[in-house]
Amino acid sequence: MSIPRMSRRVATLASLAVLGAALISPPGLAAEAGRSAGAWAYVLFTPGSPDVAMSGSMDDVRRARSFRSGGEGVLYVRQGGSAYVIRDAATLRRVQSLFEPQKALGARQSELGSRQASLGRQQARLGAQQAEIGRRQAGSSPRDAEALARQQDDLGRQQDALGRRQDALGRQQDELGREQDRVSRIAEDQLRTLVGEAMRSGLAQRVE
Repeated sequence: MSIPRMSRRVATLASLAVLGAALISPPGLAAEAGRSAGAWAYVLFTPGSPDVAMSGSMDDVRRARSFRSGGEGVLYVRQGGSAYVIRDAATLRRVQSLFEPQKALGARQSELGSRQASLGRQQARLGAQQAEIGRRQAGSSPRDAEALARQQDDLGRQQDALGRRQDALGRQQDELGREQDRVSRIAEDQLRTLVGEAMRSGLAQRVE
């Protein structure tokens, strides 16, 4: 009797609550949560939206929210031992534009994640079929076992093809992740410069 051929791939189901985060897609609450260094933090509330871009801690988010009225746009910045709030509309528009490349990358990551999830569901269905054929092989006659083995081989080839597609999507996700890190660093450097300008021009209000 032929031994059932098992899938050589493990189905990978991608769940995005994007990456929900966060895959990571700024502006989102977890967009920069990993960089919670005490010397520098920011929280940006988009006007008329629940969207948040931030780098810091949840305490920074709570404190920033306390300075927001309704759905107004607010940029909260903690630098060293001081904190500032910027409400100037033109400055906020400039800040928001810094995050546009990250938002675009996040959308691409989300789309890839959906494709990965779809492939994962296909792999799961094939795996269930393989398991059922394996169960039937256990008590089959030699003639039936040969036919079932051919079906297992066919399902195995399909699993391999899906696995290769998953691998390709995974590589694309890795590339996007590296690009996300790069544009994030650029945006944060530009944000520091912009905040410095706002402080010098008096547009940044120091808060306790």
